[in-house]
Amino acid sequence: TDPSPYKLVIAPMLYLMRPRVASRIEAFVRKGGVFVTTYWSGIVDENDLCFLGGRPGPLRKLLGIWSEELDVLYDDEANAVVMAKGNSLGLKGTYKARIFCDVVHAEGAQVLATYGKDFYKGRPALTVNAVGRGEAYYQASRNDERFLDDFYGGFIRRLGLKPALDARLPQGVTAQRRTDGKRTFVFLMNFNRQPKSVKMPAKMQMKDMLAGTAVKGTVRLAPYDVRILETEGA
Repeated sequence: TDPSPYKLVIAPMLYLMRPRVASRIEAFVRKGGVFVTTYWSGIVDENDLCFLGGRPGPLRKLLGIWSEELDVLYDDEANAVVMAKGNSLGLKGTYKARIFCDVVHAEGAQVLATYGKDFYKGRPALTVNAVGRGEAYYQASRNDERFLDDFYGGFIRRLGLKPALDARLPQGVTAQRRTDGKRTFVFLMNFNRQPKSVKMPAKMQMKDMLAGTAVKGTVRLAPYDVRILETEGA
């Protein structure tokens, strides 16, 4: 059976973890889900007390890695994330990592990429651990936008994920989709200091819930603006 309404769960920097969260994530993965997290995860419990036994705490077994230390880079520094040849994601070449570089050891996880320099050159920078029918990924560094586009874009295609809005969104603009079972609502939000425009899908009939007007062509968003769009169908 489908583990949940979701195929992919992304939880970056899962610093504070309440009891049973790790076991629920593991159950999701075992039933076929894909879980992605990053450096600075599994550090403390709900009382801000450090987990004993090494980071990432209760996620250590699920992720199949152990974090030795977190290297914090200066603003003008960068490291390289070198993809392993023939990795399961099909990613190639080298990406840039800045600010955070977690020094980890693989404990059963498959290494998909390694660092390119410094004292942790050759150490894992990206791993995946197969658990049950699913996978748990760990991004050990804060990577550039090109990596994020390639990494998550691959999951979107592989898992057949549908976008909240079938349109190309400018940087800093997000679309969140909600439904009551009969109608779909898209929350279009601009987090930029500048106005942005989104070209709407030609075949989709939508209504601006705040303005009470039909939406056609291009939606223009003022700085920090939000539009709530309604369409028929869940």
